[in-house]
Amino acid sequence: MGKRKSGSLNFVTRSSLTSGGILDCIANMDPSHEEVAASPRSHLEERCAELERLLHGLLDSKGRVGEEIHAIRKLGKSLRAGFALLGLEKSAAKEIRVIGRLLSGPRDAASRLSTWQKLGWEENTVAGSAIAGLLDQQVHSAARRPPSAAIEWCVERVEIALAALREPVDDAKPLAKRLCKLERKLVRRCRKLDHRGADDFHAARKALKAYCGAAGFLPDGAVQIDPTFVELAGLLGDENDMATLAFWLSEHGFTPEFVPALWEKLEDRWYDLRQRAIGDATAVVAQLSKSRGKS
Repeated sequence: MGKRKSGSLNFVTRSSLTSGGILDCIANMDPSHEEVAASPRSHLEERCAELERLLHGLLDSKGRVGEEIHAIRKLGKSLRAGFALLGLEKSAAKEIRVIGRLLSGPRDAASRLSTWQKLGWEENTVAGSAIAGLLDQQVHSAARRPPSAAIEWCVERVEIALAALREPVDDAKPLAKRLCKLERKLVRRCRKLDHRGADDFHAARKALKAYCGAAGFLPDGAVQIDPTFVELAGLLGDENDMATLAFWLSEHGFTPEFVPALWEKLEDRWYDLRQRAIGDATAVVAQLSKSRGKS
């Protein structure tokens, strides 16, 4: 297993520390509190510089706009989690969020096509060909470079976020308290998945990304994430992709009334994803509760 990188969900570790365990772990770390608190700020500055580089790279992309925008939006989500850890969700994180929204078109188009291909529905060749053709057309249309003025506007948002980041440094205790707050929110969202509401799955996905992303900005060894968290993140991402495709199908006239067999298969796959996500969410809540009990 590879060593995780700060701010990334692409890691697998063995256990989770929460509540008082986080406070004790960070408080007893060497180096000092100030250095521990400065660590996420240092990582965030580095990642903001990387985000600016990626944004400028869009102006000279070689037909890889979709991939580059995906990397930008993924990095932006990581940054937002790190800013939340520092209590900057209403300032710096807000600036980064609008970049993701502005650049959402290409990624959403690619996600819909990929989800459709994974679904593998081939019963009605006419409807299937029409759907595949439209989805593919939208991917190609979305692959154009954004205007240079739009890129500069995004870079300006990063600079504003950096200015907020460079305010006086917090000590380590508020960092741990904020992470515990994100953990409590994650537990609440995971428990609500039993309601099976569309908004509940979306909210759980956001809470999980915020918690794991924030933990990734702490110094190595401060917090470890159980592999179940990573698996749940993947399932919730797939569930969100399925919801996005379902909405697109309805908006374009491919409703259950006209292609019932398609919707039967889609809803079966969707139900399976949700059931698996609920199972993993239950395990995540149990893991966090167990860690809290030991702290």
